[in-house]
Amino acid sequence: MNKVQHKILEAVGVYRHGRLTYSTFSREHTFDIKQAQTTPEVPASVFARRNNCLVLANAWFRESGMYLSWGTLGGTVLLAIFMYLALIMPWLSEVEIGVSGGLLLVFFLILGIFFSYPLLFSAKSELKLQGLRYVIFNTHSKNVHFVSDVDFQPRSCRWDECTFCIAYSAGSIEGYYYVLKGYLLNEDGSVKDSFSFDDYHHMTSNSDKARQSMIGDLSARFEYVRRCMEEGGDSVEPVPVSLGLKPSLGEAAEYLFPGARGSTRLTFHIVYSIIRTLLLPFVGVQVVGHYFFCRYCRLPQWPQAVIDECGEEIFPKR
Repeated sequence: MNKVQHKILEAVGVYRHGRLTYSTFSREHTFDIKQAQTTPEVPASVFARRNNCLVLANAWFRESGMYLSWGTLGGTVLLAIFMYLALIMPWLSEVEIGVSGGLLLVFFLILGIFFSYPLLFSAKSELKLQGLRYVIFNTHSKNVHFVSDVDFQPRSCRWDECTFCIAYSAGSIEGYYYVLKGYLLNEDGSVKDSFSFDDYHHMTSNSDKARQSMIGDLSARFEYVRRCMEEGGDSVEPVPVSLGLKPSLGEAAEYLFPGARGSTRLTFHIVYSIIRTLLLPFVGVQVVGHYFFCRYCRLPQWPQAVIDECGEEIFPKR
């Protein structure tokens, strides 16, 4: 991958800017892996729970397929528009085209490639470069096997080598997104590698109440992982497997847009249903992207030593 392609992936968000940032907020909300902080809560994004292993998806697995769907659709539409202007419209108009007109048509064609390439490249990169990312917590060996946020390659480390914390991940007009992160630090405190795990927390406002709710939610889900690793899998309640790589379109939609999960207010359910209906065309595009991502994304290739340690059956397969 050249520098231009790398910049494109950073610009569209495939490479997240904060992947190597251990922020002040994260330093203030770093977990002590030896000390219980709260009551554990069952993780939301579980691929497997067996053979002394807890397999959790990357924090943004819910959004996987977004670049695939919107990048492919947007790039194809843009390319089609400029190709129509450059190749089809002149032929339909039956107007004689001179040298200057020919150069203008070539310019339109180049513009089409220029504007569509970043979108199409980001779609391909999400599918084949980024691929499926998840983390394996082995409660017996005390090893953590993860797919790196830096280069999307499989890595392994000891549980007590990681620095675990809450990290800010993204923000938009819809609110703020926080995730559970694991960092491997250099001796000078800089970040060598990182990974996220379990589902993100969507914070709709930046109020103190919303922030405390976010911290409580992510802390409780980390506590489940911490107790598994420190006290063994029997110290926490069994967790149902919630993810697979062969979802139906309905299952992809339910996971991608779970609606009012955790809310019991009737008004919220009604408003959410109305909004989801109005946005159905846009929702459908992303659901289809998630559906195809699960079926065709690149799967990490683990070393045989990791497979022997954890058992082949715990790795997500199609």
